[in-house]
Amino acid sequence: MKLKNLIVGYAALGAVCSSCYQNEKADLIVHNAEIVTVNAQNEIFEAMAIKDGKIIALGAEREILNRYSAEKMHDAKKMTVYPGFIDAHSHFLGYATNKGELSLHGVKSEAELVERVEKFAATNQREWVVGRGWDHTTWASQTYPTNRLLDSLYPKRPVILQRIDGHALLANSEALRRAGIDVNTKIDGGVVMKNSQGALTGVLLDAAADKAEAAVIPLDNNLLVEQIGRAERECFEAGLTMVTDMGLSLRKIDFLDSLQAAGNLKMPVYALLQPGEGVLERMKSGTVVKDKFMVRGVKIYADGALGSRGALMKRPYSDDEGNYGLRVLNDSIFNVYSQACLDYGFQLCVHAIGDSANAEILSLMGDALGEMNDYRWRIEHAQVVSPEDRHYFTDYGIIPSMQPVHATSDMAWVQDRLGPEREPHAYAIKSLKETIGMLPFGTDFPVESISPIANYYAAVFRKNIHGEPAEGYRMNEALTREEALKGLTIWAAMACFEDNRRGSLEIGKRADFIILDRNLLKCSESEILRAKVKATYLGGIMVFAP
Repeated sequence: MKLKNLIVGYAALGAVCSSCYQNEKADLIVHNAEIVTVNAQNEIFEAMAIKDGKIIALGAEREILNRYSAEKMHDAKKMTVYPGFIDAHSHFLGYATNKGELSLHGVKSEAELVERVEKFAATNQREWVVGRGWDHTTWASQTYPTNRLLDSLYPKRPVILQRIDGHALLANSEALRRAGIDVNTKIDGGVVMKNSQGALTGVLLDAAADKAEAAVIPLDNNLLVEQIGRAERECFEAGLTMVTDMGLSLRKIDFLDSLQAAGNLKMPVYALLQPGEGVLERMKSGTVVKDKFMVRGVKIYADGALGSRGALMKRPYSDDEGNYGLRVLNDSIFNVYSQACLDYGFQLCVHAIGDSANAEILSLMGDALGEMNDYRWRIEHAQVVSPEDRHYFTDYGIIPSMQPVHATSDMAWVQDRLGPEREPHAYAIKSLKETIGMLPFGTDFPVESISPIANYYAAVFRKNIHGEPAEGYRMNEALTREEALKGLTIWAAMACFEDNRRGSLEIGKRADFIILDRNLLKCSESEILRAKVKATYLGGIMVFAP
């Protein structure tokens, strides 16, 4: 009798278990994986279920497979799954625009620069010859180019060639003429460079460069849409599932918004406004927070860049006596937009690189904010911040938004610019991370490579993609692997007010994730730069696979 009852009991239990098996439906199950969630507990799971674009379960392999069924299954083959990488500071639309322009990255001299222009101009049908990427600090001469050869080759065709950082450019005389720039032109926050005889060299810095760029006839929209598609594919291939576009006009923001609405742009974009006509009126209507398009920030500039000696310093440049850099900041613009951000719920992001610019902006932000807060105002780049000014980040919750790869790009010449006393205060990613406990990463592409993995490598090992220097650059400012991963994911999401939807793999969040062929937290240093993205998913839909 007891045996009979036991058999009946087991049968009943089996019936109950059978009725529970795979009785919950999902759209996609990812399994046989090492899922690095980057949640508060840094949990790791083997499988996850996704429905309606969001994660509905994470757990052990058998737990998820027994509980859920789905038409789509992704066997990760023991590879590592991460939250999709987020670039907290980039120029996505600019990157796309550059696709149809001349690349000057890697040119080693002025002669090579002109040679590339000649080859490009011979086949390019656009009236304007536009290029980007030259960096005179890598040339043997380390001197700015001039437009003498360009004038002889193109006396009637305008040529504009941006420096790699976007804060300087070389323009031939025809381009200068069309921009309304001559020997008498003076521009606040910019420099029109002249030679010893007082003639224009064609080199323009910061606000002067902006004036020349404004004269360039924009690309045809159909061509730009095609180039945006190419840029988007490259982002997905790199493992990016959201980008921040740092400073766009209303016209450009509306253009991107229209592409999203029409389904011609899948990449989630956090777009920041740049001051201009109609922007304050637009801000009054409130922030924009859609599924893949967000507008809730303003980007302004305080100074230029270190490479062009435009970053505003407290003391002159060590390699340019008497030059303190450029104060690009317009006081009235700061006052108007900082107040508008407070009034209408927008985030204020300010480009500040030199120690003087950082000191001034941090103080102004502190005055405007008044106390610790969660407005998440940001200093973009924060490349040289004096130790005595770092307390502002802690006191007012200001976010240092940095690009670790900049340190490894600039390390060859930064001591010449700053001298041995100031250099230790530059590119201090660990010190600034410790001020508020987080540090969002950007690449600033197209200034740097689009690769978030190269950025991760620079943060942890303080080396460039060639593994230089062997001992790492000022390793006291290196981050741990876990911290660097957060810089690419949850910290970047927090810097964009997106941490409730993105940045970690948790139940209820968007299923934006990537699959890598190796674990960045465990693999050897030499393997990191060889890591390949095997799949990129947005909202549970695959948008890239090799």
